[in-house]
Amino acid sequence: MVLKQRRAVRLLVVALVGTACWMLPATAQARTISVAPTGSTKAIQNAINEAAPGDTISVAPGTYSGPTISVTTSGLTITGSAAAIIDAKGNTYGITVGKKLGFEQTPTGPVCPAREVSNFKISGLTVENAEIGIFLFSVDKFQVAGGIYVNNTEYGIFPRCSRDGLISGNSGGGGNDATIYVGEDENTTVENNGLTNGEFGVELENTNNSVVRNNLATTNTAGIFVIVLPGLPKTSTETALIEGNNVNKNNRPNPFPPVTCTSPGTPPGCQEFFDDKQLLPSGTGILNVGGQKVTIRNNNVTSNNTVGVGVVEDSLTSPTISSNETRITNNLIQQNGKSPDPRTSGSGDIVYLDNPANGSCISGNVFKTSFFPFGEPPACT
Repeated sequence: MVLKQRRAVRLLVVALVGTACWMLPATAQARTISVAPTGSTKAIQNAINEAAPGDTISVAPGTYSGPTISVTTSGLTITGSAAAIIDAKGNTYGITVGKKLGFEQTPTGPVCPAREVSNFKISGLTVENAEIGIFLFSVDKFQVAGGIYVNNTEYGIFPRCSRDGLISGNSGGGGNDATIYVGEDENTTVENNGLTNGEFGVELENTNNSVVRNNLATTNTAGIFVIVLPGLPKTSTETALIEGNNVNKNNRPNPFPPVTCTSPGTPPGCQEFFDDKQLLPSGTGILNVGGQKVTIRNNNVTSNNTVGVGVVEDSLTSPTISSNETRITNNLIQQNGKSPDPRTSGSGDIVYLDNPANGSCISGNVFKTSFFPFGEPPACT
């Protein structure tokens, strides 16, 4: 009797498991959707609209022009060689990723919207001639790798209000702002990119927990730039690591005409080293303006006409923000400051225009010239 009961229980369990398996929906297979070289971005957009999370859109070589490409589905990957060219002439954006593309306004100021798109990847492709090559707004987990972002008039790669990002192995430049602009973001790594002939190679703005590593920044106006700007959701730039970069010959003339303190409408603090792009000296290697806990180490910074590594308090904000706890260690900083831009307030391999008692330190660097008008920070321990 007991054996019969146990057998009946086993049969019941098998039946229930079989029923449960039959009731579960089949898992969709990830697909690769190929885009033929039609010449129109609409073909790429149609493939994106067809795709489901986990799918890959493979773009054939060719030049594609037309409307901006928009990604609002999570889990998509776009791939293509550098010969797959998005010519976004006349468009604000080449590619957008995210369901909303602007801050939400509240009584206390702007805020980032909820992140509704996640796990986006783009590998390869060339994006050119937009105002912004690729704009990732409120994206959770993203990768932009191995692409070319050139001659976009402002930004090449621009994540904003996004987090957990990797920007790796890209090349670009030719615009009048940052080729890679990391703004209002968290946990973003920028590494192994080649950035030339832009206003900035890399800019970190109101961003926390960033890494800028092993990039080449050359022939820009400024190679790597850290800043805090007012009126944005985040009020600080904190905890950045800038290491292993080659930052040399960033002597591109600043395309913006200089501002003088007597000009009508000149912003407050225009005597400072930096106020806005019109006051940025050509020939700047690495510059921190108001970033907190910024570590600058093991970089090769050479032949920048105005300054190799600069640290400045931020007079754009009210009250002024000091660049607290900046660590400058074990860098090779040579042949900088030999032909300074008249816009500068100081030149040399290392320029420190901030309170030396703000927790910052300098040690282990190879350099010859410096400018410490308020005193030299102590050695790092």
